[in-house]
Parts: sequence; C-alpha cells; structure tokens
Amino acid sequence: MMYSRKNTRAHGQNEFKSILRKAGSRATPARMRVLEFMKKSRNPVSAAEVIEALGARMDQATVYRILSILKSKGTIRQVDLRHNHAHFEIAGEREHHHLICLACGRMEDVHECRIEEAYPAVLRAARHFSDIRQHALEFYGLCRACARDERSGNSVSSRHETAPL
Repeated sequence: MMYSRKNTRAHGQNEFKSILRKAGSRATPARMRVLEFMKKSRNPVSAAEVIEALGARMDQATVYRILSILKSKGTIRQVDLRHNHAHFEIAGEREHHHLICLACGRMEDVHECRIEEAYPAVLRAARHFSDIRQHALEFYGLCRACARDERSGNSVSSRHETAPL
C-alpha cells in the first residue's frame, strides 16, 4: 500500500496521541509538534533546538513546559551528552545508548549494552539500594575519521572547530 506524506504524518499523529494518552497526558497540538520534531531528529535534541525549530509556532516558556511534562510522564527521556545542557529523545523506542566522538560530535546509537548483567554485582556492592529500575550510559571516543586524522598528524580540533566537548 502506498502512503502519501499526508497519510504518513497522520499515522505519526495517531502514534503520538496514543503515546501521550497512555502516559496520562493530553495530546495537545503543541505537544504533538514537539514529539514530531523529536521523531524527525536523528539525534537527541536540546530545548534550544526545539525552540529554534518551532519558535514561530510556540514561545520558549511553552517549549520548556512541554519538555518538563513529557519527561515527567516518561514520554521522553533526558540524555547527558556533556554539552552543559540537557538533550531529549523519545522514550519507549528501542532501548539504546550513544557513542559520541569527542572531536567532531558525531553520534551513533548503541543497541548492544548488556549492562543489566552487572545489576546483581552493583546491588551487592551497594549499601543502601535493593533495586535498579533504569540506567543511563554514554560512550565517548573518536570516530574513524577523527582517529585517522589524529594518526596522520592532522589537528583533529582544527578540522572540527565546533565540536561539542
């Protein structure tokens, strides 16, 4: 069956309505726009990126309020990418972590984690905890292009002056 852009967007809207209602949250047009923007983004997004993308349709305070509500309801999750501000991505999608290049900021999703296998050892070592419910894990290194530049003596930082470290 062929889907037009309109049908695909309608399917996404229905998916977002379902996600929001399941989380006990209203499916307002503004929340739907934020989720739609996040879904189109390849990487976790900052509040500033949402504001820049949707600023003509909603003000800054509304964006922050929506992100806070969506996070508190578990619809989105916060990701720490060491940029001195929060990033967010839609929760509930396939569990994953991130591999981030320290030189250029390139990011890849990591789907093989197995950190849950360490939970029993972590709990045995813990003095005041009996349960682990979630975890966050990000990996930092060099992508192949930056590692190649570093090995060849090229300045990696000059190649990627805007790298978020």
